Amino acid sequence: MPLSTQAVKKRTAQNRYKKIVDFKNLARLSANLHKQGKKIVFTTGSFEVVTPGHCRFLAEARACGDVLVVGLCSDRSISKLKGPDYPLLNQDARSEMLTYLRSVDYVTVVDEGEPHAAIVLLAPDIFYTNTKELENGNVDEQAEFLLKRAGGKLVVCEDHNPYKSARDLIEHVADLRFTEIVASYLWSKHIAFGLDSVPNFKPADYGDQTPQDRKAFNPAEFIYKDKAVLEAFIQERARLGWTTKAKLVFVSGSYDLLHVGHARFVEKASLLGDFLLVGIPSDAKIKAMKGYGRPIISEYSRAYVLASLDFVDGVYIFDDFTVADTLATLKPNVFFTVAEEWNSGLKQSPEYKIVRKSGGRVVTAPRQSPFLSSSSMINRMAAKKVKDIFKECMDEDKIKLMQREGSKFKLHAESDVKKT
Repeated sequence: MPLSTQAVKKRTAQNRYKKIVDFKNLARLSANLHKQGKKIVFTTGSFEVVTPGHCRFLAEARACGDVLVVGLCSDRSISKLKGPDYPLLNQDARSEMLTYLRSVDYVTVVDEGEPHAAIVLLAPDIFYTNTKELENGNVDEQAEFLLKRAGGKLVVCEDHNPYKSARDLIEHVADLRFTEIVASYLWSKHIAFGLDSVPNFKPADYGDQTPQDRKAFNPAEFIYKDKAVLEAFIQERARLGWTTKAKLVFVSGSYDLLHVGHARFVEKASLLGDFLLVGIPSDAKIKAMKGYGRPIISEYSRAYVLASLDFVDGVYIFDDFTVADTLATLKPNVFFTVAEEWNSGLKQSPEYKIVRKSGGRVVTAPRQSPFLSSSSMINRMAAKKVKDIFKECMDEDKIKLMQREGSKFKLHAESDVKKT
C-alpha cells in the first residue's frame, strides 16, 4: 500500500537531518550517488537570508542533474572576508534552513571562495554558479582544473533581472530600520520629521523569478493570488475527493524575512494533514497593520519563498485583515496557529467558530525558534548600519586617548616638587 501524503511528509521531516552531510563524508556520498547513476550538481553560497533569487537559482541548479549538493560558506570564512559582524546567522541555522527547500538534496559546509577540497571529494558532474560569483573569484583556475580532472564541467548562469543579492536585502532592511529609529527619536523630542515610505522604502520586489530551465521547479505554479483562483482550487480539491479522503491544513502569517523558526512552524502544520495551504496577507494589509517599512519583502516574493519549501502545497495571498473569510471559503480540516498570550482568547474568536462550524479543528503550537524572529534579524542588520554611520562617534581608540588627557598643571606641580 503506497504511503499517504501525510505519511510522506512525516517521513521527510524525520529524515531531514540526513540532508546535512559532514565534509569528511562527501567522498562516500559521491561514491553512493554515482553508483546509482546519479548526476551530481554542486554549488556554493552564504545564504544568510533565503531570497526568491536563491530559490530560483537552486531550482535551476537542481534541474541540471539528479542531486543538488550545496556547499554552505562557513562562519569562520565569512567573518574572515567580511568582518566580525558577519554572517547574520550562524552556519547551523543557515544549513537547516536550506534543508527545507524543495530543490536542495544535501548541504555541507565549505570555506567561502575555496571549493577545491569539496570538488575533489564530491567529484560533481556539474559545478553550477552565476556570473557574479565568477567575477568575485569564488571559482578560480585551480577549482576549474580540479573539476575538469574529476570529469565535471562548469555551468555559469546569467544573473536574473532584477538582480538582488542577500547583501542588497540586508542593506535595504538596515536602512529602513535605522531611519525608523531616528524618526522615533526625533518625534519623541517633538521635532517634525516626515517619513514617506512609498518612494523610499517600498517592499523589496524580486520580480517573477521564472526559471529559465523549463525542467526547474517553479514555485509560481503553487501561488494563488485571488479568491477566484482559490475557489477553483477548492473545486479541484472536491473533484479529487479531498474533502473526504485527505486532510487540508491551513496556516497563516506575514512570513516577512522567512527564517528557520518560520520553516519549523510551517512544517509542524504540514504534519497534521495531507495538503498544506499557507495564507499570507497582502502588502497593503500588512502596511495598514504594522505601519512604516512593512512588509520588507513584497507579497509575491514572500509567497515565492514559501512555495519553495518542500512541505508547502500552496500559498494564498489574501487581501483581508483576518483569515476569517478565507477559512469560511476553504473549510480546512485543520487550522494551525500560534499559541501565545495575545492569542489566548482564540476560542471566542470568529476564526475558531468558523472552523469548528465546518467540522474542522484548531491546533496551536508555540513559536519554534525562541531567540530568532524577524524583528531580531532586522535589529541585527540595523546594528551594523548604526556602527557604520556613527563610526567616528564610536571610535574607542580616540575615546581612550581623550580620557587619558590630564591637567597641564600636574606637570608644573611635579616640576616644583623636583626643584624643592
